[in-house]
Parts: sequence; structure tokens; C-alpha cells
Amino acid sequence: MPLSASSIELVSIVDDDSFVRAATSSLVRSFGWEAREFASAPAFLSSDVLRRTGCLVCDVQMPEMDGLELLDRLRRDGVRVPTLFISAFASARVRERVNASTALCLIEKPIDASELESWIGRALKRKD
Repeated sequence: MPLSASSIELVSIVDDDSFVRAATSSLVRSFGWEAREFASAPAFLSSDVLRRTGCLVCDVQMPEMDGLELLDRLRRDGVRVPTLFISAFASARVRERVNASTALCLIEKPIDASELESWIGRALKRKD
């Protein structure tokens, strides 16, 4: 029986870099999950998919609102979504901030496809 669009797990990707968004979205779809792309944290927060997102893949450093601020905002709003952070600038300070958050992991760019698939799989199992 084919899966309906509503039964396919949704992965939301928030990154200000359009190339990273497109590549990550393509990878997520190749793994069999639905992907939605957002260029900013505010765009994601105002979206119609916020509450049905099964996993959030989010850049740490973005203008307006960074990924950690987004995660804090979600928590304050009562939205619990398993989150994977990605970053091209995984300094010791960024790692400390991510480790102190509720995020599952920090994946360094360029993103390794098998690492991403493994972490998304874990995140979606936590959502069940």
C-alpha cells in the first residue's frame, strides 16, 4: 500500500544558504522522507508545517535569529521537535552551546549523507 503524503515523516530544513537547503532537501527526499525548506528561523516559525515537523535540521549561524535562539523559542512556545544542528563553523564555543541545548547533535558541513540519514532516523524514532 503506498504511503500517503500525510504519513511520510516531515523534515524541515532551516538554513540561510540556498545551496545547503537545496542539497539537504534533496538528500532527505532520497532517504524517503518529505522535506520543506526555510531560508530563516522566522519563516519556519510562521509556517503551516511547524507542528507536524518530525525532525528539524537547522543551521546554527543565521542572521535575524540563529538556530539556538530558534530552538529556545520553540521550547518556550511548547513545541518539542527533535533538532539536528549543522554548521560550517563548528568552533569550541558553538559546540558548547549546542551541547548545552536540547539538540541531538551538531553535524559539520559539508554534510555527510550517511551521518545525516542516521541522525534523522534517530530523531524520527524519538518523535514516536
